[in-house]
Amino acid sequence: MSAPLIFQDLFYVWLVGLIGGLVAYFTKQPLLLGYMLGGILISPFTPGPAVQHPETIQHLAEFGVVLLMFSLGLELAPVGLRRVGRIGLVIGALMPLLVVGMWVVVAVRVLGWPLIQSVVVGFALSISSTMVITKMLMERGELKVEYGQTLLGIAIIEDCLILGLLLFMPMMADPSQRQLASIIWVSAKTVALLALIFTLGLRVVPRLLAFVGRAHDPELSVLVLLALAMGIGVLGVWSGLSLELGAFVAGLVLSGSETTSQTMGRMLPMRDLFVVTFFVSLGILLDPSVVASRWPLLAGLLAIVLGFKMVIATGLCVLLKCGWGVAWRVGVGLSQIGEFSIVLCTIARSLDLIPAELYHLIVAVSLLSILINTFVFNLLEKAPSMLSTMRTHHSST
Repeated sequence: MSAPLIFQDLFYVWLVGLIGGLVAYFTKQPLLLGYMLGGILISPFTPGPAVQHPETIQHLAEFGVVLLMFSLGLELAPVGLRRVGRIGLVIGALMPLLVVGMWVVVAVRVLGWPLIQSVVVGFALSISSTMVITKMLMERGELKVEYGQTLLGIAIIEDCLILGLLLFMPMMADPSQRQLASIIWVSAKTVALLALIFTLGLRVVPRLLAFVGRAHDPELSVLVLLALAMGIGVLGVWSGLSLELGAFVAGLVLSGSETTSQTMGRMLPMRDLFVVTFFVSLGILLDPSVVASRWPLLAGLLAIVLGFKMVIATGLCVLLKCGWGVAWRVGVGLSQIGEFSIVLCTIARSLDLIPAELYHLIVAVSLLSILINTFVFNLLEKAPSMLSTMRTHHSST
């Protein structure tokens, strides 16, 4: 493997990430959409310059996922979970189950898919992008309004559901582990290791962080946090968890420390750089020919994300006595999929739970759903003022 070519690949990745991000920013689209579209420009499957070692880029991208899961663990600590609320808890738990149940029936009985493959794809379609929701609310200054708090609460619960699914995915991939005794053994081993990790996190980690903090050296603080995150992640792998889920647990363990909060602020640029690499790599690995050849299935998957999810979420909000203004905004805001759906399918693909073509289709659904969702949300937001203007103009004439 040629070192100059690797640096050339990284240059391509970060250049198209910058270009795609700028285009997305000026067109008022989510940045991750620009990153993925930029990746398509340097994909081996499209004309023009292409990366020479996509597998190396993929490994770097996976590090970004680990850092993203670690920071999510910090955000979803018990203090953060208190912000969920009753409506967020009910919709966040119920809607994914309704979407998965409906899709499993269709996939198994109509398409003839295996049950596990159907379940994985169903969850991928049901989980909305926390990153897209947060970015949209921040840009609008609506993080603290009623529908913004409801959306964030639902997204948090959905993320927790995905993390629970990740725990059992290795067992789903290995038929020998699907026996009741194997499930009990793996669950007991996981619980025991998690108990050990949290015990160490409460008793040992704060002292270690305080000891390193006495040096007042930002580099040492970042290094100890990275070492703990990766170390706990590796312990999770030994217990049967994925590295990503282990990193999430590490974030939970370290969430209560003041040193962690300060140091995480210094790690954010590095995390964001590797997260950008992850989303660009999705575009690099997307094969447009596969997507084009399965366009009827793509259209069906999009209909579920853009239509069925919106109807279910809006209906649940109305049943829970939310105002119509909150209900339709929540419904539209949830009608997309993003980073964790793709992370789920990335892990499922590595475990041979889904074929490569389904991975490509889910990435395409993510791209298109985010693009259409942003357009629809902006259009519906402007609809009242547009109608008022049209009525005024009509009455004046």
